[in-house]
Amino acid sequence: MANDNVDLQAREREGRGKRETRKLRATGMTPAILYGDGEKANTPLAVPAHTVDYTLQHLGDNALYELGLSSGKATARIVDVQRDPVSGRLIHLDFTPVNMREVVEVTVPVTVVGEAVGVQQDDGVLQQVSYEVQVESLPGNIPQELTLDVSELGMGENLTLADLDLPEGVTLISEAEEVAATVTAPTEISEEEIEAAGIVEEESEEMGEEADEEVLSGEEAEEAE
Repeated sequence: MANDNVDLQAREREGRGKRETRKLRATGMTPAILYGDGEKANTPLAVPAHTVDYTLQHLGDNALYELGLSSGKATARIVDVQRDPVSGRLIHLDFTPVNMREVVEVTVPVTVVGEAVGVQQDDGVLQQVSYEVQVESLPGNIPQELTLDVSELGMGENLTLADLDLPEGVTLISEAEEVAATVTAPTEISEEEIEAAGIVEEESEEMGEEADEEVLSGEEAEEAE
């Protein structure tokens, strides 16, 4: 399901350099750039960090933004996000303009729904193989995610990307025959594999007592000699 465009009050930046960007971030804004469309030059921006962070977390990377600029509104989407590797704080954003009438190619996450029959009845293990997929659609039709229903998936069976539930107007670009999910038998580990891995079972209390008795018997035998 596609989402409504996010209103984002942006302002054009004039100052440059680390000092200016530090001041900007201290006020809750994040430096950004809006790429030029055609002959139009790139526009340095400052956008509210909280709004963008919230949108990325809840609507994903393919959200569309209505940027409120002094020159008017511009529809755009984020094509690059830079974060502080330690704090995770937004450092910089790259926006590209969007023509709502032109088809775009995007990456969309895949979500598994349902409980596979092979898991319920045969104690199989569900393995999701594909976690994202390439599709194309008009910007207004970009789905937040695509679902894969695994309810009828039996032991040893596969579902491919062709089994994805694609909304109207969305076309699959990734290979349709690529495996998306499968149910496999649980892995059984042999005693030889356990030994090879160096896994030693803890000595039981009863075994410990028997070992103590053997030691005592040996000491008694030595004293008798």
